[in-house]
Amino acid sequence: MLSAITEFFGNMFGTAKASEKMLDGITNGVDKLFYTAEEKAEDGAKARTEGFAVYMKWLESTSGSRVARRVIAFMVTGIWVFEHLMSVLFGAIGIFVDDPTKYIEASKMFAEHASSNNSLVGVVLLFYFGGPAAIDGVKGLVMKWTNKNPQQTAS
Repeated sequence: MLSAITEFFGNMFGTAKASEKMLDGITNGVDKLFYTAEEKAEDGAKARTEGFAVYMKWLESTSGSRVARRVIAFMVTGIWVFEHLMSVLFGAIGIFVDDPTKYIEASKMFAEHASSNNSLVGVVLLFYFGGPAAIDGVKGLVMKWTNKNPQQTAS
């Protein structure tokens, strides 16, 4: 049956080879309209493998900047920890003084600053310690940071 169709279109477009190419193009086009779960899984595995290879290549190419990454991670984390500790310290001092207002306000200020930096510190620590998990983790943190739902961007 296929040879009859090929022959018909071959006579119509000049050669049987031209009609075979046309039929191949049509069948490939129709096949690409349907994205099966198996194809999704294969593409996902391929993407993860390629992503990991890119990450490893990036680690190798930036090995000279390890000290800089470490310094940045400690600086950002140090500021964040300092803000939390100061918040706790001023809150505790506020309990024992006669006029606690300024200590409580300072405690709240430090707590707000530290809380506003949670996502930033998370991203820095994830890049420094995260390894391959950093790719997925950073996407989630950035989406949270920008107040977007990751499921909305995935579809």
